[in-house]
Amino acid sequence: MKTLIYSLLSVLIFSAVAFIAPAQNTKYLLLEYIKLKPGITDTTPVIENTRKRIQLQKQKDASVLWSSLWEVVGYNPNKNDYQYIVATVFKNFSDWLSEYKNSDSKVFYSITKGRLDSVTTKKYDSFEIVYTPIFEILEEAGSINKQPKYLLNKYIKATSGKQVAYESLEMDDWFPIHKDLIKKGYETAFNFNRLIYPGVSSPYNYSTLLFFSDEAMFDKQNDIDYTPYMQANQSAFINTSTLRTEVHSELLRLVTVLENGK
Repeated sequence: MKTLIYSLLSVLIFSAVAFIAPAQNTKYLLLEYIKLKPGITDTTPVIENTRKRIQLQKQKDASVLWSSLWEVVGYNPNKNDYQYIVATVFKNFSDWLSEYKNSDSKVFYSITKGRLDSVTTKKYDSFEIVYTPIFEILEEAGSINKQPKYLLNKYIKATSGKQVAYESLEMDDWFPIHKDLIKKGYETAFNFNRLIYPGVSSPYNYSTLLFFSDEAMFDKQNDIDYTPYMQANQSAFINTSTLRTEVHSELLRLVTVLENGK
């Protein structure tokens, strides 16, 4: 009996470790929501500080894969809370997470400022960073080697207790659709992401990023004929309404590329 109990405990411990340990090839997305001080419109300090920090991080562990600064231009219910977002894709999750405090402290590490910070603006800053969620990238399609000009960021809450089914819906049912839309010129790239920080306090737990090469491509979304996709996989459309809720979305316009590594 003791042997059986020890065996079961070993299996449970291994399973837990396997679940929480990040895969070696997994990539992560850090979003830094930036609010300029009243009366300030110059984003130069944000650009210069972030580029400097990225270079330092590259010298340290080459973890930064891609980074861009985006301006919020539409679909944003929080437009008074922030005007810009720095999006950074990185690897080496353990190295980055060690810089963060727990979410209850409301203290975080900012690559844009290169320091531990809080929601309080320091008097010499021209901007503050109000929120820094981290996502694990679960699936991606397309290419951003030729940097897209627009990005539609959708924040999604999976139905309680159905996260696994929702992830399967996005990766097994909708991912092939996005790949086909990319091939037909309706999208440039697509990312599906799971929120891993700050965790339970967030009103959403997933996001999707839809990239568009220009405004004309974004305007073509109403021209998409979804009928063939519905005929091929009707359950994908039915399950979408039962497995997820779109909390909100926002349209972003590219300001500048900060790092475009491999």
